[in-house]
Amino acid sequence: MTPEAIVETVTHSGLRGRGGAGFPTGIKWNTVLQAPGEHKYIVCNADEGDSGTFADRMIMEGDPFVLIEGMAIAGIATGATEGYLYTRSEYPDAIRIMEEAVEIARQAGVLGPNVLGSDRAFDMEIRMGAGA
Repeated sequence: MTPEAIVETVTHSGLRGRGGAGFPTGIKWNTVLQAPGEHKYIVCNADEGDSGTFADRMIMEGDPFVLIEGMAIAGIATGATEGYLYTRSEYPDAIRIMEEAVEIARQAGVLGPNVLGSDRAFDMEIRMGAGA
């Protein structure tokens, strides 16, 4: 699919962000797609600053590939070639699992210079905060 077709599909799906505002993902992705710039980035904020919430941690520890694949799709849809997952240092298990999953995804061709054999590039890395 072309980036425009991916954004259109996501827009029509009604997918919304996981934040409190539930912002429509298709609108966000289209804004990034249309923005001029040589370098674009996908950033996943998995810091979970709200007390008592663990949805991000549950995804990172339980199904890290859904996060990796989602970031790769967002990158291809918007023209971003690099992604960053930011999380808190208090999640050592999630960080370890995500780092291992990123390496597996690279080896499988889901991340890297030719995503799944295409001419599109997307790679990502894990960034850890200094702690609360």
